[in-house]
Amino acid sequence: MVPPPRFCAEAVAYRNHLSLAGVIIADMVSSSKPPALCGPVPSTQRAKRPGHIVWAELETRAYIFGAVRNEPDAFTDSFLNELKARPDLFHYITHSESDPIGKTDVSGGSSDGPLPYLRFRNFEAPRASPDNRPTGHGNWTVPVPATDILYGKDDKLWVGYLTQLARGGSTGWFFHFKKFKVKYFVVIDPIPNRHHKFLAQQLAWTALRVKGYGEGEYDVKKYAKASDTFFDQCAAERLAWMPKSAGGWKTTKMGEGDKDCK
Repeated sequence: MVPPPRFCAEAVAYRNHLSLAGVIIADMVSSSKPPALCGPVPSTQRAKRPGHIVWAELETRAYIFGAVRNEPDAFTDSFLNELKARPDLFHYITHSESDPIGKTDVSGGSSDGPLPYLRFRNFEAPRASPDNRPTGHGNWTVPVPATDILYGKDDKLWVGYLTQLARGGSTGWFFHFKKFKVKYFVVIDPIPNRHHKFLAQQLAWTALRVKGYGEGEYDVKKYAKASDTFFDQCAAERLAWMPKSAGGWKTTKMGEGDKDCK
């Protein structure tokens, strides 16, 4: 899309490479915070125990919403299997359009499923410096569980994407012209308070590896080389109709100074 959607302003190259691989990204969300606000912070509540204060801890997780074609496909199956194999990088929920509403496949997190988009808790501990904050403890309050990203209702804090799609909401314009069933997905970053650019980077690198253009852990130089080769081959296939007399075509290179992959 030209210009690209605002939500991927810092991850345009990653979204483009995922699109070329057959992974459609319809939203990227994060509430990244500076390090000083990550982890417990002193609150204004009064503690019950002498010498203690009430600490407040808030976690939000970046996530990416999108879809893949819902049919037997070697790339899609391998892609989702790769995500499942790396719970340290990805938690996900998928829903196939051919299944009843509410039926999902989940990966990562605990027995309850992926870690939530938003959760918070308060706990008592002695006062401490910002460099030596206490470790949080106690039960979390979860106003937005992971499943709400897909299925949230009006009576909750969050109206989910599939609920919006069913109502013809604004999210539907990404899928307005599709002629086939899709499998919707939400991929969640297990590490809280991080920008979604990191998640997009890892997701795109996974797609490139599954396509056979790279291997191992993400590295800037490896990504640039793999994505350039992949893009060149996609361009050659899709612009094969262009006559040589038209002057041909030339692709840009991430390895030639494009900082999007850093």
